[in-house]
This record gives sequence, C-alpha cells and structure tokens, in this order.
Amino acid sequence: MEPGTLVYINYVSKVKDTGEVLEATKEEDAKSLSVYDPSVKYRPRLVSVGDGWVLKGLDEALLKANVGDKFSIEIPPDKAFGERDPSKVRLMPLRKFGEDVSKLKVGEQVEVDNRIGIVRYIGSGRVQLDFNHRLAGKVISYEVEVVRAVTEADDVVRSLLLRRIPVDQEKVKIAIEDGAAKVELPEESYFMDGLQYAKKTIADEVFKHIKTIKKLVFVESYYSPEAKKEEVEVKKTEEVKAEQKTVTRRRTKQRVALARGSSLLESGE
Repeated sequence: MEPGTLVYINYVSKVKDTGEVLEATKEEDAKSLSVYDPSVKYRPRLVSVGDGWVLKGLDEALLKANVGDKFSIEIPPDKAFGERDPSKVRLMPLRKFGEDVSKLKVGEQVEVDNRIGIVRYIGSGRVQLDFNHRLAGKVISYEVEVVRAVTEADDVVRSLLLRRIPVDQEKVKIAIEDGAAKVELPEESYFMDGLQYAKKTIADEVFKHIKTIKKLVFVESYYSPEAKKEEVEVKKTEEVKAEQKTVTRRRTKQRVALARGSSLLESGE
C-alpha cells in the first residue's frame, strides 16, 4: 500500500515472551483470549499507513500488504517500544514522596518530576523507579487482517472524525459540495473535553488526505424542547417504516421460496 493510505485493520497484539495480550480489536478475540472489557467498543482500527499511527514495525509491514491480507509479524524492540535503557532506572529517597509514601507499591506506576516510572523495589529508605516504557526491550507479536481501504471522500471525513470524537456514526451528518465539507455533530459531543483541538486536528488530517476539500465546516445545532420532541417523533416514524419494509421483504422472500418449492414438487423434480 502507498504511504498515507487509510485502512481499517483488525489485530491481536501480544508480548511474545509472556503471551500477555496487549490489545484485541474484535470482540470475539477479546472474549476468547479472556481480555474482554464491556466498556470497550470493539471495532477495526483506522490507520494512515506509514504515518506513525501504529508501531514502526507494523507500519513497515502494512506498506508491503494489500487489502484483504492476513499476516503475522514479530516486531523487535527497536521498532516497537524501544530498547531498555539502564540509565532510566533510578534510586530515590522515600522522603521525596512525603505523605504519599505509604501508597507506593512494587509494580505500580507513579509520577515523579512530570515523568511516569514503575516502582521496582522499596527498602532501606529508598525506592527504585524504572522510567523505561513498561514494554521496552520486549518483542511484540501481531496477528493482522487488513479489512478495507477508506477511499470515498465522505467515508474519509467520517472515519477521521470518529477517530477523534467518539460518537455514534449514525448521528454524524456529512455533506460535501464544491470543495467544502460540512459536518454536523450530535449535541452530546458539544461539551467534550478538547473538542476544539480535536476539530483542528481533524481538519488538518482531512486536508492532507483529500486534496479536493479546501474547507471544513463544523455545525452545532440547538433545538427548542418542542422541536427536539418533533425530531424524535419523526425518527421513530422513520424507524417503524424501515422495520415494516424489512418485514415485507422477508415475507416476500418466504412466499417466493414456498412457491418455488411447490412448483418443484408438482414437477416431480
């Protein structure tokens, strides 16, 4: 795939030497590996190939892959979370932690001088902190499936938006015309922390991936209680009509199947 290609991938990632599951994007994989979390929304992950959205080793593998490919890969530390650096392991006096010293536990993370460290040892009035990434020095294994490429303009905008703003995709309205994309967000997203930063980042990514779009407009709409009630009623009516159409199509298929079966019986086939 070309650098900058937007694709959705499913994968399972593990620490090779321990088998620890780091992430699974499919619900069935998470359940089978006993790492299922009901609070997580499982779905394929969006990746801009070659742009550092995933580990360097996985990025390089995706550049050589095609949509529909399934592959396994082992990523060495230098292309994963880095090699372990002994200089990042430090001893500190317990008194530095003041009243919080009783909360220190081996294996847990603490923040010291704006850095995150892992407590490795406590004793003799000192604590050993490891400021290496907890996966530094580890080989990471992946089982990957390249699900699909994102190519249509509205799909690109929607995919990039949902990566930054976690809302129901059915509630996001997108219209593209004359080099401008208009995005209407659902009301529940209006007070999300960092929304303005997310909008700016989304705009930059959209302009990068769709050269024909020169303007991105975010629309926030507020409705009176009466208008909102009317909107809900209209949506319910549309859902009922859609369900009726589905039932009608299903019954039609059943009648056709029954009629075909009767014809075969009469003909002796």
